[in-house]
Amino acid sequence: MGELATMPLTFTDDLRPVGEASINGTSVAAMLSTGSAEQTLLNKKTLDRLGIKVNSTTSTQYVRDERTPTGSQTTTRTALTSLIDEYAFGHTKGKRTWFVVDEFMDDTFGARVGAGSLLQQDLEIALDAGYLKTFKPDGCFREHLAYWDPNAVSVPTFGDRWKRDLRPVFTVRINGKDVTALLSTSTPHSYIPKVAAERLGLTPESPGATREDALPGDDPTNPVWSVPVQQMAIGALEVKDFNLRLMDLAHSGELLILGADFLHRYRVYIAKSQEQVYFSQIATPRTLKRGSVKVIPQSID
Repeated sequence: MGELATMPLTFTDDLRPVGEASINGTSVAAMLSTGSAEQTLLNKKTLDRLGIKVNSTTSTQYVRDERTPTGSQTTTRTALTSLIDEYAFGHTKGKRTWFVVDEFMDDTFGARVGAGSLLQQDLEIALDAGYLKTFKPDGCFREHLAYWDPNAVSVPTFGDRWKRDLRPVFTVRINGKDVTALLSTSTPHSYIPKVAAERLGLTPESPGATREDALPGDDPTNPVWSVPVQQMAIGALEVKDFNLRLMDLAHSGELLILGADFLHRYRVYIAKSQEQVYFSQIATPRTLKRGSVKVIPQSID
């Protein structure tokens, strides 16, 4: 199997998994986000508190078309980067490495680790057991890689053939119709755009649907609906007693996001080496450990 590293997890109050990274020898909380294509982003506020320099560069885009043949200014972008002397997360370690920097809405995280880093190798997502594991199998192309469950179901994945985006997507069948799905550890609740849900027979008028508050920072008049799914299957795996959130999302296509609520009920092995994803139902999910995430205190001069 070629096990590379085990990353222990704690959880936020809404059950998202949190790992631990190290920036110049200081431990920081890292949000783990298999649903984001990015590699690793660092929080500007955390770097400021650690006294690490952040560089800013500005670029301007111009466009030339029939209406503006000489070109006109369209947008100005600012990029933040930082040179980190030492960085570590899981089995990944680096020295004198440049990172992209962002100003996180949630200041409790010093780093956000995306699929570009997490899915360089095979990844086991075991939120029920409180860890992620990375593997680099050798000679296992036809082997069953869900080593903990011989009955785990596997389905084929598809995605970017040029490997620019490492996120695997797969097919889920809801109420007899197929939809493309993506796994996201950093999303508390599984959701689907409201327009796409209608094609699958899921609406705010569905039996058992309940209205929830709008998302933080969103328009309060834009509600979220929690809707029970009558029939849901991933390959031969039947998903029972599961709710999806329906939301009005602009330009979101038909992508179904399976979040932390799903991943606390099903252990997953993403086999990049086989272009498969294995799913195993957790018979008796254990009580979750909800860890607190500390903000690095601001130094006082």
